[in-house]
Amino acid sequence: MTSVLFIIFHLMLYLFGRGFILLLIRFTKLDMKTDNISIGNLNLKYFYPVIGLFAIGNFTVLINFFLPINNNFIKILFVFIILTNLLDRNMKFDLKSIMNLGIIPFILSISSYGINLAQDAGLYHLNIQSWLREEKIHFGLSNIHSRYGYSSLFDYISSNFWLNDNFLLIHFVNLTFIVLFFVFIFQNIFNKNRGFLNNLSVLIVLFGILDNFGMAGGRNGFIDIEAVTKYDTPFAIIYFLTGCLIINNLLNESYGLFQFFVVLYLLLFAIQLRIFGMTLIPLFLVLGFRVFKKYKLQKILSSAVLPIFMFSVWITKNVLITSCLFFPVEQLCFSSLPWSDISSATLEANDLKNFHIFYSLNQRPDVWFQSWLTKPINYSTSVNYIVSLSLLFLFNFVFYKKTRIKKVSSNYPVIFLCLLVPYLVWIISAPGIRFGLGLFLLSISLISLPYHNSDQRFSIRKNFKNYTLFSLFLISILF
Repeated sequence: MTSVLFIIFHLMLYLFGRGFILLLIRFTKLDMKTDNISIGNLNLKYFYPVIGLFAIGNFTVLINFFLPINNNFIKILFVFIILTNLLDRNMKFDLKSIMNLGIIPFILSISSYGINLAQDAGLYHLNIQSWLREEKIHFGLSNIHSRYGYSSLFDYISSNFWLNDNFLLIHFVNLTFIVLFFVFIFQNIFNKNRGFLNNLSVLIVLFGILDNFGMAGGRNGFIDIEAVTKYDTPFAIIYFLTGCLIINNLLNESYGLFQFFVVLYLLLFAIQLRIFGMTLIPLFLVLGFRVFKKYKLQKILSSAVLPIFMFSVWITKNVLITSCLFFPVEQLCFSSLPWSDISSATLEANDLKNFHIFYSLNQRPDVWFQSWLTKPINYSTSVNYIVSLSLLFLFNFVFYKKTRIKKVSSNYPVIFLCLLVPYLVWIISAPGIRFGLGLFLLSISLISLPYHNSDQRFSIRKNFKNYTLFSLFLISILF
């Protein structure tokens, strides 16, 4: 019954996301057919559930400036957006839809049995959500408890899915991101295009299988299904998708406005989920520079009004709650505001750094690294991660020929440097394994890049290849 409930939940988010896109098309007067649009070789319709969560989160942020979330107005708004689907009732479902909207969600929903609340749920996540449900925005909320300053978009989303004392729907929110991740991987594994995303998706599946073997149970940096209220995996998935879509656009020289704005919205989503999403900006700027060379700035800005508005509202919310543009970065806090308490941001930042054994610039790197490895999870995951990457590299070397395409060699150093920046930020801020999951996944792209549009070394029967890949995919998702 729980599995059926999740499929229904997922389909409702599908309708909400589709309704939001139809409204967006109507108000912006875009001439586009949603059924013909693909994002990273995946039809737009499979993004609808996560688009729905993104819209719900940002509606919640805006409404909370004036009203608590637990009110009839927001419920009516959500129903209205779902009913917007009547504007275009031409919804097509095929065999892929059964796999992507039925089988994959069903398999993942099994995790609902025996799922528990996360350790931090009672510390601050559920408390923040309770504030959102019962009160409109409070100036200086982080002064009550420093952790309230984080107020991720995930908490704003989750605050809409309380069922009295049952928080199963919050777990469903988490699963919705994981469904998109596996649907994206599944589609690109079987895509006829032998490009970057195809090779990367095969490696991700293998990486997911390797996650179950090795030291201390085999954790290697792959995503996992977390306890209720945690959002490390949802953030990792959005971070990964944003990064690999940027790289794919660079390799394919896809500098259209639609591709650019898909990435822009995903980047905004990543930043709203966790400040670490800002580390994707260098990679985004590389793409943005090439888009700006193709289009006039006025045309780009006129199409970016909505994401700019969403970002402005988000920043305003941060300042009102914490007196900081981004909490807990004390350098971005305004001490002149009446509710300002920069010491709260400083204390929280120091606690994070010390708990996760950050790298201080006055330390010797080798001394810090040895200290960081004293945490069992850091040591075992690092060993498993290195072994897994080595095996993935060996797999590509054995089964594929390296490409000689010029645009691959010209982009590789730029992409490498843009991924080096997040690692440096991670190390000097809070190098916890769970904070780096999206970065670890995205780093596999460095192995895939040289094999963009590459040929196989061996001739393999198509049916045998497809059955093998499908089996590996099922093993990965079941594990």
